Amino acid sequence: MFVDEIELEVRGGDGGDGAVSFRRERFVPRGGPDGGDGGRGWSVYAVGDAALRTLNHLAGVEVVAGGRGGDGAGRKRAGRAGENRRIRLPLGTDIETAEGETLGEIVEGGDELLLARGRRGGRGNVRFATPALQVPRYAEKGRAGQVRRVRFTLKIIADVALVGAPNAGKSSLLAAMSTARPKVAPYPFTTLAPQLGVVEVTPAEAFAIIEVPGLLEGAAEGRGLGLDFLRHVERAKVLAVVVDIAGAGPVDDYATVMAELGLFDADLTSRVRLVVAAKVDLPHAGGAVEELRAAADADVMATSAVTGEGVAAFKNALWEIVGNYDHSRA
Repeated sequence: MFVDEIELEVRGGDGGDGAVSFRRERFVPRGGPDGGDGGRGWSVYAVGDAALRTLNHLAGVEVVAGGRGGDGAGRKRAGRAGENRRIRLPLGTDIETAEGETLGEIVEGGDELLLARGRRGGRGNVRFATPALQVPRYAEKGRAGQVRRVRFTLKIIADVALVGAPNAGKSSLLAAMSTARPKVAPYPFTTLAPQLGVVEVTPAEAFAIIEVPGLLEGAAEGRGLGLDFLRHVERAKVLAVVVDIAGAGPVDDYATVMAELGLFDADLTSRVRLVVAAKVDLPHAGGAVEELRAAADADVMATSAVTGEGVAAFKNALWEIVGNYDHSRA
């Protein structure tokens, strides 16, 4: 199961009630009011956790609530204010209300965002004593905490995104150059969820790469699996469009993928990209590579995950782009 979107209710804690109390001590026959204030309710925050990759841990969660503040007590004792509740989220999570109001995003580990505010406690009767009213017999109730329905949408943060038609060779290429171990099989849609890996260029240099399920013609209208996960491409610095160069129509496959990317988000078609002619070890690939180079509006790199041909050059070309990325484009 890969959960990358979830909606739940968050509730800030109610404030505790103020106390109605009077001083009762020997030899103090007219002790005045001494009711303390209620404690503040707990707030609910989102916090970034770099160790998380999905929202799976929130599957089935309906409500996350901050605790209620403690009630005030005699001798001017204030109610206890508890600790805030925190919802751990993977980096790259956008947060909005169910009505579509943007609350913010979690980009770095430790990022915090207030989701529902806990409210203050009520004032005890000692707060209401005045020269004209020396024995107040009432106190305030605590205020109700903030309640919201929020939606978390994960857009995985990766430097490079591998996109292409089903069975184009994305998984094999990902496994050949990174730490990822995606399922590889000779039939379409072996990748059912985004796969994330780390490509090591040198011991001190590396970049993150993600593969999304294959795109079919009509993906922007919901055909196939690609549309469900294309949001994970939006944060990538570089798009690598993988084409099965030994397939029936590599030029048409490339055009289809680019068209579907444009229908999903027009900005993706202007993203820095490389075109990868995969499976060049198969017969009749050579001529098709040249046809793709003539048709594509980007650099085309010939690779084979089986023999390793072109994989190192492709990895280095990606690092050259990622390492010199102009962040003003983001």
